[in-house]
Amino acid sequence: MYAESGVGNTAMRGCENSGIRKMPPAGGRRGHRGRGREHMAVKRRVGLIGAGFISHIHAEIIARMEGARLAAVIDPARGAAERLARQWGDSDTRVFERLEEAIEAGAMDAAHVLVPPLMHEKIATALLDAGIPTLLEKPMTVDSASGNTLAELAETKGVTLAVNQNFIHHPAFLGVKKLIREGALGGLRTISCQYNVPLRQLAGRQFGHWMFHHPANILLEQAVHPLSQICNLMGDAARVKAMASKPEEISPKVPFHRHWAVSLECDGGLAQLNFAVGQSYPFWQVAAVCDDGVAVADILANRTYTFRRTKWLEFYDAFLSGRATAREIAFESWRNAANYVLSTVRLKPRSDGFTLSMNNSIRDFHAALDEKRPPESDARFGAALVGLCERIADDAGIDRAPLKTPKLKTRGKYDVAIIGGTGFIGVHTVRRFLDAGHRVGVMARNTTNLAPVFYDRRVTVIRGDVTRREDVEKLVKNARIVVNLAHGGGGADWEAIRRALVGSAETVAECCLEHGVERLVHVGSSAALYLGDKDAVIRGADGVDPEYEKRADYARAKAEADNLMLRLHHERGLPVCLLRPAIVTGEGGLALHSGLGFYNNEQYCNGWDRGDHPLPFVLVEDVAEAIYLASQKDIAIGRSYNLAGDYRPDARTYFGDLAYAMGRPLRFCGQSPAMLQAMEIGKWIVKRIGGRDVPFPSWRDLKSRGMVAHIDCSDIKEDLGWQPVGERDRFLRRGVEVYGDGG
Repeated sequence: MYAESGVGNTAMRGCENSGIRKMPPAGGRRGHRGRGREHMAVKRRVGLIGAGFISHIHAEIIARMEGARLAAVIDPARGAAERLARQWGDSDTRVFERLEEAIEAGAMDAAHVLVPPLMHEKIATALLDAGIPTLLEKPMTVDSASGNTLAELAETKGVTLAVNQNFIHHPAFLGVKKLIREGALGGLRTISCQYNVPLRQLAGRQFGHWMFHHPANILLEQAVHPLSQICNLMGDAARVKAMASKPEEISPKVPFHRHWAVSLECDGGLAQLNFAVGQSYPFWQVAAVCDDGVAVADILANRTYTFRRTKWLEFYDAFLSGRATAREIAFESWRNAANYVLSTVRLKPRSDGFTLSMNNSIRDFHAALDEKRPPESDARFGAALVGLCERIADDAGIDRAPLKTPKLKTRGKYDVAIIGGTGFIGVHTVRRFLDAGHRVGVMARNTTNLAPVFYDRRVTVIRGDVTRREDVEKLVKNARIVVNLAHGGGGADWEAIRRALVGSAETVAECCLEHGVERLVHVGSSAALYLGDKDAVIRGADGVDPEYEKRADYARAKAEADNLMLRLHHERGLPVCLLRPAIVTGEGGLALHSGLGFYNNEQYCNGWDRGDHPLPFVLVEDVAEAIYLASQKDIAIGRSYNLAGDYRPDARTYFGDLAYAMGRPLRFCGQSPAMLQAMEIGKWIVKRIGGRDVPFPSWRDLKSRGMVAHIDCSDIKEDLGWQPVGERDRFLRRGVEVYGDGG
């Protein structure tokens, strides 16, 4: 499937030479967003190239535009394209697997390109050659030479080419631009931007994403957001000074820099950018310092506010101006909260800052087509931003030549096949089998920038998807032992989740039966158990929650998969052993585990209960040991075992130890399960009022998440000789202190 290139952003139209143009002065041209097209008799036919996550946002906005319709979706993954077309298109929306077919069919009047950056130049060239106006997701291209080539082609062909640098259309940023345009604070002198954000892929060690393929790519993927805002206000950057933080090696020979400090001398003045990703506290502000005040765009909170002066003496001026700034922040905050509530109950469209910025950007592109003017973020601007990122990398001493990384072994013999082996538990499991002298075959969706263990010459890495039978068959047909750690992905509803989790487990089992595999170790989850009875003692042989139909979709699917494995054992002789790890912690895992509660932000864990009872923690290395033992001993066939360590701190103790190890003021907030259920019912009511078809919250599932039952692991200890960690000191070293450097 064409994967989206990431969250886009938009900037101002460029001049012919520099590519970056300063914001027009007061009285200058303003964007005509959304005007003109609504009066067209025939709707513009829009094609989306790529059916990944970002495509749904584009499609939703197009569906709400009076002068446009979703006419075509192009993606090699036809199923994803068809789902997108059904959700946001009409009866005439067409689906294509190849761009050439859509162009030959004359299926679109304009195109949005939502594929990875490496594909932008080729696809945009084909569209421009066909005379189709094109909106590219950011970054425009992977290098400025390609960007300038596309810009020249668009000019030669007389076809509009724009880049979705949507954050110059963010409501908070537009507020700052308005103040500067009107001269409310005097002349603009300097810009200071703080960009300090988390990075989901970095936290989840999903290093296969394009932004991790080279240390300069993070600038093209993320830094173009704040850079587009700086250049939109201040113009072209004549000089650049940059410094990058010490790199960390995310994969052999693959460095990554989390923090960059950049100084720019622009046409309109000096600008500073402090750019940091993978941070715990999200903070993104653009401060425009003017002669008579400061205008601040708080992007993540979607607030615009100012610092001004009054006529009074300094002490009273400080009081009055501070109060005025506080009032502005309070008003914007109340407005955002009200908009959120109204959007939730469907009384108004989504009104968060990101959605509005996307809406403004996409509408500007289409309005530009109607009004026959350059879009606010045209090709020259997009190419200039890519060039600026290159200059920043060069000045920071980053070699932009391709990395010389070791090669994975993709062919070879192995006796152990591990599906989903590149994940958290998988890395430790591969190590354990290698330590025991086995050759290992690993299948995973992503095979780029893997952990060092996968470059061992005894490991064969195969790219594949557990939901595709041909991929699974290719891996297991030559293996004696198979370990299934894959979950198959998620889904929007129960049927999709069932297909992913249960369907993939069945596919693996069927392939194992067909090819005579000696042992299948199926690794499920303690979520399949019912752990809501504080007086209960749960053993492996007790099986899954007998009332799993009453549980939430994930737990229900895990239970069904376990039952399927045992049924195939009894009916067809599948040599399977089931393992259900509880709360797994250790090197490479997530410190803020969802087994303790839910997190509205990283600092506070809202517990599933009061957090004062022992929880079934287990070290990841002990889980890997259990998997190895289950693959070796015949007594394990047809058995199911639960995995929990012997040292079991309560949630409050664990979070206290974690806070100490990380040096952060983390807080565990214990709660009443009854109160949590009341809150869930309240959310359900609001969603139903808003027209969403969502299931009623499961009380049984919520109770089980508290894990008050005792998990008894005496069976696996007796049968397999498993000996999990029981000493507090070792648990702290291996399961808590490993997160001390940020995890």
